[in-house]
Amino acid sequence: MDLNDYVMSQLVRARLADLRADAARHNAASDARSARPPLRVAVGLALIRLGRLAAGDAGRSLRPRAS
Repeated sequence: MDLNDYVMSQLVRARLADLRADAARHNAASDARSARPPLRVAVGLALIRLGRLAAGDAGRSLRPRAS
């Protein structure tokens, strides 16, 4: 059975169009998501909050006053 070149090229074009549409949808969805901070930033901020909670009232006197 011989393959028809025209039919094969049409199948390839249709497949490429589907793949490009999927890639465009994926890119649009990833752009819509909010950017999360890196893990090291999130861990650092969590440690700072934990330290402030552990310090309690003693830690409040060490914080600079907002003027």
